Amino acid sequence: MTDIINLINDIGQKNPDRVAIRHKSDELTYRQLIEESSKLAHYLQDTNTPLIIYGHMSPYMVVGMIGAIKAGCGYVPIDTSVPIERVEMIMNKVNSTFILNTTDSSVNQSKKELTIEDIKHSDYPIVFDSQMAKTDVVYTIFTSGSTGEPKGVQIEYVSLIEFAEWMVSLNETDAHQEWLNQAPFSFDLSVMAIYPCLTSGGTLNLVDKDMIKKPKLLNEMLVQTPINAWVSTPSFIEMCLLLPNLNEKDYPSLNHFFFCGEILPHRTAKALVDRYPNAIVYNTYGPTEATVAVTSVKITPEILERYNPLPVGVARPNTTLSTTDEGELVIKGTSVSLGYLKNKEKTEAVFKFDNGVRIYHTGDKAIEKDGYWFIQGRIDFQIKLNGYRMELEEIETQLRHSKYVRETVVVPIYKNGKVVYLVGAIVPTEKVDNDLEMTRNIKNELKSRLPEYMIPRKFVWMEQLPLTSNGKLDRKQVAEDIDA
Repeated sequence: MTDIINLINDIGQKNPDRVAIRHKSDELTYRQLIEESSKLAHYLQDTNTPLIIYGHMSPYMVVGMIGAIKAGCGYVPIDTSVPIERVEMIMNKVNSTFILNTTDSSVNQSKKELTIEDIKHSDYPIVFDSQMAKTDVVYTIFTSGSTGEPKGVQIEYVSLIEFAEWMVSLNETDAHQEWLNQAPFSFDLSVMAIYPCLTSGGTLNLVDKDMIKKPKLLNEMLVQTPINAWVSTPSFIEMCLLLPNLNEKDYPSLNHFFFCGEILPHRTAKALVDRYPNAIVYNTYGPTEATVAVTSVKITPEILERYNPLPVGVARPNTTLSTTDEGELVIKGTSVSLGYLKNKEKTEAVFKFDNGVRIYHTGDKAIEKDGYWFIQGRIDFQIKLNGYRMELEEIETQLRHSKYVRETVVVPIYKNGKVVYLVGAIVPTEKVDNDLEMTRNIKNELKSRLPEYMIPRKFVWMEQLPLTSNGKLDRKQVAEDIDA
């Protein structure tokens, strides 16, 4: 098990001028990454609280991560899309000494605020021996729940090292690769791109929120940079498949795809494999509480033919999966978090210990079949309609089987705190000219697969489903759009 900092240093010695991180025209070479992170580590060396890193897709946010690892204090990434009230809650919880602010505006005057300019113009030495021990907390990522107090998931350095090694082993190309990272750094999917890329001598290409909102900007980036390894949510690739040149003939450099964070719909996977028949496509699964992902499966034509919905695969090394009597997935191994920062009650509710080995109860329903794991929704992602308990994700899965449906979200409509009916928000496979006829066609299909009470009362048609800042389907926004 090789230390991340040592690997990056080795690459920097051999290829100092290779670009490590790129965002539009803003680039940092491996030499700059090593030197700037060392200067930052000198600022942080006497602190015992994590560095808060604030910003959006600045290469200096990665400098912050590497500097905080070198200093041994770890870090907490916060994206600018996080509401300011929530930012303050996180800051109060972390109680850090330093904030690395990569934006142009001030965040919190009570903390020692470091800027990009502070690092660039520092007189500190450009060498720093890493202080991070294997059992230290390397990062704390706050889960993005829409209500309540955010929970800070603490990940050990050894868990991160193990994860990065596993990801590099899935990548079947040894040469320096251009990696695409879609996820903001406060979403742990970004970890799937950052460390496998940097420890294998790749270049990390950052997709910002403007590119997500305007696919034209994303297309410009793709034209300028021949991306090899793609890391994103399934929803993001679904949107990108609308780009006409995203196929093996017009854009041949892509050879690896890694998906996590959501269910990978069968239709999306098939469309991608049809366009990139020679690429390696991985579906993965894992909660933030178990270092990004704990399973993987290579999506092949055989897998597509055999399974719908798709499996999330097999457990990675040093991780054991099992289910409770209720069907809840339980993760055991080095990947599991130390628990939630300064939240004993919530930690004890879902984390257990067995002879020093950590165990996490996911809240996800799962089954194992043919040696593969399948996720079947959330234990708590249920609603009650007219006395019937049902899973919204089950309805969505059946809708995705329809030849009329490209993507969908099912939204419960509430009245006086009770669900009164369901609405299916649908991105159709073709233009809807006759609303009643299309509704009738979809309902007729569903009747053969679902009981009557699970079929949405009505459907609304959308050109595209909205995404959150993390690149996931924005269910809340869909519900608001329908309600409006």
